[in-house]
Amino acid sequence: MLKRVPRALPTVLMTFMILATLARPAFAGEVEEKNKAVARTALEEMLGRGRIEENEAIYSPDYVSHGSRDIGRADDRETTKGWRQAFPDLRVQIDKILAEGDLVSVRFIAEGTNTASGLGLPATGKAIRITGTTILRIVDGKIVEEWPSFDQLDLLRQLGLMPAASK
Repeated sequence: MLKRVPRALPTVLMTFMILATLARPAFAGEVEEKNKAVARTALEEMLGRGRIEENEAIYSPDYVSHGSRDIGRADDRETTKGWRQAFPDLRVQIDKILAEGDLVSVRFIAEGTNTASGLGLPATGKAIRITGTTILRIVDGKIVEEWPSFDQLDLLRQLGLMPAASK
């Protein structure tokens, strides 16, 4: 024999479904904010302040940067050291940062003076100001993949290593 469903059960179930729906965006927002903090550490602290030792704390051992060529965590760390060597006073400021799911997109401004050789660049003594964009995929607080982009030709022109664009 079938028992009757209590009258309050549909109301309780509906309330539970509404609360579960409302709670999900808050959780997703928390993850995205944590991912933004990881991105800030990578750009502002590691690259901008030279805290290279942060590399292993925030980059996955399986990290891949899909730049002009794919490189792993160790090569990326050496590239960061090269930037810091060539531009010891390098400063990185985040201009825009957006996150959705496990992806974080950052537009940044980098400024510094090329006072030493590094990354194949000779010391020119010239100041640079470049903008760039990078997309990071962050899983469980670790950067797994990155797609960086900046105007390398403009960098070379600012350093006096390429002629200025003709009009």
